[in-house]
Amino acid sequence: MSIHAFTDLFVKHNLSNRLGQPVQLQVLSLHHQGRDYVFITAPLQNPNFIGKNAETFAFQLRDYFSLDARRFELIEVREADEPEFIRWRFEWVGHSPLSARAEPVVSNSQRQLLQGLVQAPRIAAVANG
Repeated sequence: MSIHAFTDLFVKHNLSNRLGQPVQLQVLSLHHQGRDYVFITAPLQNPNFIGKNAETFAFQLRDYFSLDARRFELIEVREADEPEFIRWRFEWVGHSPLSARAEPVVSNSQRQLLQGLVQAPRIAAVANG
């Protein structure tokens, strides 16, 4: 399944990178079973783009969507034959994310859950006509 099969529902958000420069990411924010999932995609030209800016983006997105850091899940969606999901983990000190760590989502059940979450808004839109 192509990444474009579900990222058309993502919305462009203007953020700042760690150097304060404006950047644009595709973002989808969803709430599911007590967790707040924020899915992001980045420009393809730099595969380390999110990693270099993960803490900065997490801070801005948590603030923008007014999310509780304890329930916040930042998921990067990468283009591949099958979309790849990368879960970003942080140590939160107050409202500041520190020590960003990336974990590829390899469990089939977790991948299916994330794909289902990303596709759910489209399914609801089709059902509502």
